[in-house]
Amino acid sequence: MSTAVANRALLLIACCLGASALLGAEPAPKSTNDKIIEVAGKAEFLRGVPKRFAALKAVDPVRQRVTLLIEGETLPKVWPLAPDAEVKVSGWWGRLDQFKIGDRVWVWFQVDRQKQAVAVAMLADELSEEDIHGRGVILVARDAEGVTFKPTKGDDRKLKTNRPSELPLNKPVYVQSSGNVARLVLDAAMFEDRRNEQRAAMRKRWADEGLPGTATFLHRFSGEMEVMLDHEAMRWGRSLQPGDEVRLDADPPIAAVVKQVRPWREHTEIRMVVDGFDQSDVNVGQRVRLHMKPPPAEVDDAELPPDVDRPRASREERIEWFLASIYCTCGIAGDGCTGHFYTLASCNPNGCGMPNQARKELGALMEKGLTDREIFERLLKDRGPDLLRPHLVP
Repeated sequence: MSTAVANRALLLIACCLGASALLGAEPAPKSTNDKIIEVAGKAEFLRGVPKRFAALKAVDPVRQRVTLLIEGETLPKVWPLAPDAEVKVSGWWGRLDQFKIGDRVWVWFQVDRQKQAVAVAMLADELSEEDIHGRGVILVARDAEGVTFKPTKGDDRKLKTNRPSELPLNKPVYVQSSGNVARLVLDAAMFEDRRNEQRAAMRKRWADEGLPGTATFLHRFSGEMEVMLDHEAMRWGRSLQPGDEVRLDADPPIAAVVKQVRPWREHTEIRMVVDGFDQSDVNVGQRVRLHMKPPPAEVDDAELPPDVDRPRASREERIEWFLASIYCTCGIAGDGCTGHFYTLASCNPNGCGMPNQARKELGALMEKGLTDREIFERLLKDRGPDLLRPHLVP
């Protein structure tokens, strides 16, 4: 082999393996981002979460348990709900006592490190599942004995009904079944009426029972503490402002003053000033209920988040606020996109390009001088209503 050929071969090896490896030197230290990628991986966790349909056999709202007969199994089993489990009724947030025994439900399971199901992470009635997956199912046939509809996945389902539907064929409907009976068959307008009734019911429960959350930080010497509110409390929680008075359930109730409100993915972090002695009734990790003055109805009904016009300290803070305020609108199917259901901020940036793309897009719009409201309105116009709601692509 000539000297020139040998040199080119060595150069090629150096390019492929790295000059430091060729020379026997220690490899360059890994960057923080490289280390994060190694730990976090590239797959979305949501893809591996077991999701099953089941018949609801019993509910225990006090102990937060449900008895489910999972489709394909022969024996029902009692399952605890995860502390911050999401509960969906009629296309909105709900409570266990609102479910009807015998109904078909859709369940997500929380798993342990061995990937074994240990608790319910999300429980939805059939109406909510059909809404999550794309605005209902298609009614394909009807007769005196029942209705047949095409679900978002799988074969057509034929169900009996005591009242044959007069709804038009080949149009979206919402069906709640119990066994082999269609207990409810609703068109889009009827479903929206039912959703609005549920919205009103939950507004009353939030006012009466408080917003659910978890105590995440206590500092008795400074009198500060933090509560992370659940996903369902996003709008009410983010309508709070520094100086607002709230209270936590205890005997007697714990009075607090809001110091800071910060979105964190689908959750809302509330930092409060509380009497240090009162904090003795609370432990980190404890589930709590935060009571606040109900915001105006416009907060629930408005299209944009209630804190859209608030000043934010930096460009980076503005970008992260957006990612925690919108849901991903990519077309990835298969119940696998975390950002579809838990806001774009929850997507794994090591394996998904959307969060990074959104950061660049938002930064460019900010450089043009657009306000957060103007940017939000532009995004909504470009990407549609799924930008503002938890959803999945079947």
